[in-house]
Amino acid sequence: MDNEKPQDEKNLPVPSDLPQPETEETTNIPPKLATAPQRSGSSLTLRLLLLFTLLLALLACTASGYLYWQLQRQSQLLTDTSVSMQQALQTPTQEIHKLSAQLQQAEQKDSTQQATIEQLQQNQVQLQDKIATLAQRHPNHWLAAEAEYLVRIAGRKLWLEKDPQTAAGLLQAADERIAAMQEPSLMPLRKALAQDIAKVQEIKNVDIAGTIFTLDGIIGKLDKMPLHQLGEAEQAPVDDNQPMSASVADWKTNLAKTWKALTEDFFTIRKINTDITPLLSPKQEWYLEENIRNKLLQAQLALYQYNALNYRQSITMARKWIQQYYDLADEHTQEVLQALDALANLTLDPINVQQFQASAQLKQLVTYGRLIPATEAEQ
Repeated sequence: MDNEKPQDEKNLPVPSDLPQPETEETTNIPPKLATAPQRSGSSLTLRLLLLFTLLLALLACTASGYLYWQLQRQSQLLTDTSVSMQQALQTPTQEIHKLSAQLQQAEQKDSTQQATIEQLQQNQVQLQDKIATLAQRHPNHWLAAEAEYLVRIAGRKLWLEKDPQTAAGLLQAADERIAAMQEPSLMPLRKALAQDIAKVQEIKNVDIAGTIFTLDGIIGKLDKMPLHQLGEAEQAPVDDNQPMSASVADWKTNLAKTWKALTEDFFTIRKINTDITPLLSPKQEWYLEENIRNKLLQAQLALYQYNALNYRQSITMARKWIQQYYDLADEHTQEVLQALDALANLTLDPINVQQFQASAQLKQLVTYGRLIPATEAEQ
């Protein structure tokens, strides 16, 4: 193509006014090849500038990354330092809180001990006042305190131990203490004591301890009493053994005697003419004895509780079972029945006294050293 292009140019008309080239070398060089060295030098410079710019950008990026890493590292170091400083500050704060809590507990203990000391001081002052008051009282005050103590013991004997006789004796002893004081102003107190003594003496005295010991003796005789047995008197009469007759006419009699001799070896037939309860097995006999013992123990408990109804019911039931199942001809059975009959007639009077009238007046006498009138007590 390069060879054809100059040929075309030769065929083109050449203007006459243009200057003609002097040599053929200048005429054969294309115009584009004349500017090639200038364009190649500018592109190299541009490439160098681009490379330099790229290197600067890389250096800038590297420097910025390094700076960012350094900033992050410094930030992490600052964070760790702040956390460690906070932890270091929290430890003394916790210690301070603990010390403050301990101080508060110590203050509370001190306040409690102080309150206890003040209470003890007040109790000591009150005790000293009481001692001074007792020292200033009349010597008869000790007699009044003893009388009040005797009345309290009388109440325990009457309501807890059900012993009206001892309670009446204690009330009389309290009245003797009041009479020994020789104070005319204590006549209402002696009148109240006299009324209490009369009410207690009206209660019929019952020997509870003696009755309980009697029941214990009856319980000990239960295993000695025999049950009902079928005696020889209750058996049907038995004919004497008679020889059989040799007569043929007595064949019926001889056959009856033979049959009777055979059955006597295997069976025993008894005829009972009286109404007797059938015999008990050993197990039933043990249950019977235990039931009777239980009823007698219930009677003892009713005595302690001063319950007349339960006492009579228990004695009646025990007596009924003994009469029904035991041998009434035996001496032990007769003794037990006689003792139960005597115990069944025992009467227990209810204790209607709820409190002693002299108790309140004795308390006034012990506390204030005198009896307070009703009008002054109401105020």
